[in-house]
Amino acid sequence: MLDLSQLIQQKNILLAVFGGAAVASFAVWVMSRRKRQKTEYELVGEVTALHCYPVKSLTGISHNVGFCTFSGIRTMNAVDRQFVIVRHNGDFITQRQVPRMVAIKTKCEGDYLHFQADGMPDIKVPLNPKEDKAAIRSCRVWQDQTLAQDCGEEISQWLSEFLQETSLRLLVVTPVIKNRSCKVNSATGKDTLLFQDEGPYLLATEESLADLLEKIDSPAREEINMSNFRPNIVIRCSKGPWDEDNWSHILIGKNLKMRVLAPMGRCVLTTVNSKTLKRREDGEPLKTLRRLPTFAVCGLGERPHQPMVRWHEG
Repeated sequence: MLDLSQLIQQKNILLAVFGGAAVASFAVWVMSRRKRQKTEYELVGEVTALHCYPVKSLTGISHNVGFCTFSGIRTMNAVDRQFVIVRHNGDFITQRQVPRMVAIKTKCEGDYLHFQADGMPDIKVPLNPKEDKAAIRSCRVWQDQTLAQDCGEEISQWLSEFLQETSLRLLVVTPVIKNRSCKVNSATGKDTLLFQDEGPYLLATEESLADLLEKIDSPAREEINMSNFRPNIVIRCSKGPWDEDNWSHILIGKNLKMRVLAPMGRCVLTTVNSKTLKRREDGEPLKTLRRLPTFAVCGLGERPHQPMVRWHEG
């Protein structure tokens, strides 16, 4: 498996591949559990958006080029969930505990990840810092005790001030650190992830979101969108809503094969209102989701280090 620094070195290969590619939506095929022949792929739609979330539970970065790695999508020089914010005792935090995290914007410029928030000066950290064994810290992500490298005092103070908590730290995975093992029932011993919850990729369909919003009987339907669910790959599905509930394997374009690991967990993070920076009092969209089929699925790339997808808007 390539480490993060080696993945970044693949940039020229990625650009060379896409430099000769036609600009078009990438088709999506799936193997369905409904089919009698469960090894046959059927066309179900096309990719319409890509999102990478370099810092767990902060806003993501949208881009029209992605790169498939074992550990998650890479857009530009950032890998999905390669950073995590922890408290002084090493416990990770997300919007579940700290809804204000939704107000922090991130963007990539060169080899740096920039942080922006209202009332705060912009700040940046290196995406691939030099290894510093003295900065390696223990942290906990769900039931996993793992290691990551501390990103320093300046970003620690910035996060602590904006999120109104003391002694927050920003940690990052480095090449010397072993990835976490994927714990869902369908995972193999070789399946790994960084700071994602269940799988390296989350895939969602536009049709399921539209059907969900139609069923929400409150003003929430005007405020909830795909960003509440934080998918990496968004698909326009010709089979209609909730088809992802039946997917077992996915093929995107000609190169990217993925295995579906599990449905997305029903999470209170989806109820965070990005305007009020608080959870919605009506409990939506989680309240409605509890009586509907699976929304979004966690996946894992079976062909690592493949250019993923590119689409053209207009």
